[in-house]
Formats: sequence, structure tokens, C-alpha cells
Amino acid sequence: MCVSSMANDGGLREVFASADLVYNQLMGMEASASSSAAGVKRKPSRSLSEAESSSASASAMKAHSNTTKMNLSQHSSAVLRRTIAPLIHSMQQIDAAALLSLNPNQDGNGAILDQNKGLSVPPIHDRITPYHRNSHDNTVRYLHCKEIHDHFSMGIFVFPPGASIPLHDHPSMVVISRVLYGELHVKSYSVVSTIIEEEDHIMDIDDDVLHNEAQHSETSPSRLRTSINRIKDFVSRAVYSSHHDDKIATQPKLQVEENPSILGVQISKDKDGERSAIISAPNVTALYPDEGNCHSFVAGPNGAAVLDVLLPPYAEDEDRDCTFYEAVKNENGYCLTPIDQPSDFNCLSGEYGRFTSCEQY
Repeated sequence: MCVSSMANDGGLREVFASADLVYNQLMGMEASASSSAAGVKRKPSRSLSEAESSSASASAMKAHSNTTKMNLSQHSSAVLRRTIAPLIHSMQQIDAAALLSLNPNQDGNGAILDQNKGLSVPPIHDRITPYHRNSHDNTVRYLHCKEIHDHFSMGIFVFPPGASIPLHDHPSMVVISRVLYGELHVKSYSVVSTIIEEEDHIMDIDDDVLHNEAQHSETSPSRLRTSINRIKDFVSRAVYSSHHDDKIATQPKLQVEENPSILGVQISKDKDGERSAIISAPNVTALYPDEGNCHSFVAGPNGAAVLDVLLPPYAEDEDRDCTFYEAVKNENGYCLTPIDQPSDFNCLSGEYGRFTSCEQY
């Protein structure tokens, strides 16, 4: 954890506690799914006391979490939405001004803190150290909050005015985001199918086909979709190496459909008729393995800050790499083609207020 202990953290500790709770619930769902898949039937114990049974269950759960990979793609968005509800609630309760040590004002100057209350705050992108200023690139700053390996990661993305995060994915993950201040235009897509090009023959593989094939294979649908995702991950600790470049050409394209229906947002269209969602403080949004899993952001004229919780975090060795895409419209919606990380995009870790020095991302 890279957050210093200050008296009023704006509710961040409650978010940590909720993330732990939700993780444990998700692992319970994973254990149940694994037991069902293996045909395991549990019988009530007649020889053990209730306390002993509970202790055994807790031990089994801990052992399971240490050996089982989390595969959230086997659960529906509706089920996941119910499970993460406590975490969404705790993020809605955050006092963003206290968290970022800012003084709200009602003079209309600065970035939106709460549109309903007419509150604004001064943006912090120029107060993050080490200072970075380069008008020729697109740099977003990252304030690390907490990460528990294979459980969740939590951090704040700070956007200067007009800065963007290019179109990217979150394979088999749930991501909950709270806009702390400012506003962003978001383009959001849900994956319909995976397109694999091989020997000039295009196969469009939908989730049902992958599921049926998986019944006769040790490889899950999620693993089939993500096993060759290898690209520089701008959030995780993965170290970039040249082999990522070679694998871009072999990564599958994705057939997607627009999914702008993020929680409590306004929908807009640009000059080309493309739809995007406008999220502003204090919006909380969420994406799921099969809903809104690919998205991009462009900050408004006063910048923005967004707290993200990733369940589970990006991890190259778990087939959860971040892949960047280019979207091309076609007759069925959009086709996302994997690309290298855009050369003008950077995400640099930094320090600000309670967010103290930690390893560089």
C-alpha cells in the first residue's frame, strides 16, 4: 500500500474493506462453480460441530483462493453486478475533496466536483511529482493506492485537460470507476465475438461455440479469447519486451457493439455520429467480462481524476494483459484490431499528497 496515514482519507479505507469483501465473495462463487463443474456434492456434517464446519469451510476457501485462478467470465453481468454492489456503494460515498486534499468552491472555476451541488475544485495534474510537461505527448498520471496480488488493484488516473487513454480492454475482469472530479467522454464496447484470421480464412467464433468447445477441453472460453493477448500493460508491473511486438500480428480481432449504457451517464454524438458517454463527478461506473469491457477516455477542458478498482488486477502470467485497439465500423457494428501502444501515450506514476512514493508503473 502506498497511501500515507492521514486523518481524513475521504472514505478510502472503506473502499479497501469493501474490495476485500467483494473479492472473498467472488472467490466463493468461483469455488462453487468449480465444485459444480467437478460434480462434487456436499453433504452436511454429522460428526463436526457448526464451529468446526465453519472453520473447515474457511480453510478450504483460503486453500482454493491460493490455487485457483479467478475466471469471472463464467458469471453473468447480472450476478456480478449484485456481488459488487457493496463496493459500488462505498465508492459512491467517497469524499473526493477530502481524499485529494482540495477545497471546493462555488464560483464555477476549476473542474466539476459535484454538478448537482454546483461545486468545483482546482485540478491537480500540475501538482503531481515528479513534474512532467510535454505538449507533444499524451501523458496521464497514475497515483497508486493499493494492490493485493491476484485479488485487486486500486489507483487514481489523473488526466490533464484533453488528455486521453486509448481504446483498450480488460480481459475477464470487473472494473469499478469513480470520477473524483472533472468529466470525460467515454466510448464503450461489448465483445460479441472473436475473429481469428488464419490462412486467409476468417472464422467468427461466438461465445456459445467457445463454450461448447471448452466442454471437451481443459482450456476455458476466457483462456481461448485471451491466451495471446501480449502487449505493454500501462497499469501493471509487467515489463515491456520486444516479444510483444511480434505477437501483435497474431492477436485476434474482436467484433463488438457499442455499449454506452454505463451507470448514470449522458449520451452524446460527435460530428461523425459516433456515440460516447459523458461521465462526470461524482459518477460511478462499472464494466464486466461481457459488458463494456473495451473502452477509451478523453478528458474535458478542466481535466479529470478517476479512481479505478480492478478485480482481479492485470497480470501477464494469468492471461490478463492490456491490449490496445483501433475501432473500425462495419455492417455488424465495429471491429477492433489490436495495435501497438500509441507512441504519444504515456502513463506515469507519481506522488501527490497522501499518495507517497511507490514503484514506477
